[in-house]
Amino acid sequence: MKTYAIISDVHGNSLALQVVLEDITTRHVDQIINLGDHVFGALEPEQTAKLIRQIPMLCISGNTDREILESLDKPSDKENMERVKAELSAESLEWLRQLSPTAVCDDLFFVCHGTPGSDNDYLLEKVTSNGVFVYNDEELIEKTAHINQRIVLCGHSHVNRLVYLSNSKIILNPGSIGLPTYLGNGEHRFAMESMTPHAKYALVKVDGDNINIELIHCTYDWHAASAAARANGSEKWSQFLLQGRMPKDLRVRE
Repeated sequence: MKTYAIISDVHGNSLALQVVLEDITTRHVDQIINLGDHVFGALEPEQTAKLIRQIPMLCISGNTDREILESLDKPSDKENMERVKAELSAESLEWLRQLSPTAVCDDLFFVCHGTPGSDNDYLLEKVTSNGVFVYNDEELIEKTAHINQRIVLCGHSHVNRLVYLSNSKIILNPGSIGLPTYLGNGEHRFAMESMTPHAKYALVKVDGDNINIELIHCTYDWHAASAAARANGSEKWSQFLLQGRMPKDLRVRE
């Protein structure tokens, strides 16, 4: 049997990451797979990058990792971006440059951040004017038809979901370690909500053809993380970290 820990969307939350890594050490894990969006946010980008780099794991790039690199030579109006760029070391930036957008692990997992073709799209979720919905079985089979691996790993939405398709493929989003909810503004305004403030990840245990998956919620000091976000000038992130739900005033504002 082989055990994999799947983590994603740390977003610079070193407090949450430390607790998850400590939990992983008790689980006899053979391989950690990290789906990206490592350092961007209102918290501790450089400290988080150092933590990730010092532990052997398979890492890919997420959309915010790419956005950091794309904005190095020009100012960005994205909240938190200028502070994050200023705090990241040359070593951490070079590490981000080396990350690929997708990967395959043990010919069992196809690893992506958003979808196989885009780090900024959602694989499982459809965003509409009426809210956020999970794609149906037929749609997801079509979206993953070109993937040969049985398990497709994705992050980006921050919502932990496990979907078993009728063709026996599995799509797994482990949820976010570092940011349990956020407000999206694309064609439609929407909230991604995981409904709890916990740091989330997943365990996949493989024994021949048998695959067992556990979605894990780790308690950490989210009040301290919230206070750190507020101290860094991000009241939104401070609120996002506390409940895993979108505060009512942020739903209707802007």
